[in-house]
Amino acid sequence: MTLSVSQWILSILLMLIAVVTIIVVLFQQSDDEGLSGAIGGSSSAYDSYLGKNENRTTSAKLARFTKTLATVFFILVMVLDIIILIK
Repeated sequence: MTLSVSQWILSILLMLIAVVTIIVVLFQQSDDEGLSGAIGGSSSAYDSYLGKNENRTTSAKLARFTKTLATVFFILVMVLDIIILIK
């Protein structure tokens, strides 16, 4: 079975999005609170200036970009699957 031009383009686009998603995830900082922060919570981060402007930080932008890339990746996988099923 040979791939059509649209299948090649979508496949290459999926690979590029996957690589960019991996890079963006690696750039994100981890939360160092661990289990104690999840159970007890941390009020100091929310009382500070950074906590009040959480959506403007680089970390928040990277998280939003990761969600967008994941959504686009999912949609492209579905489109490619539909194209393959039609043929």
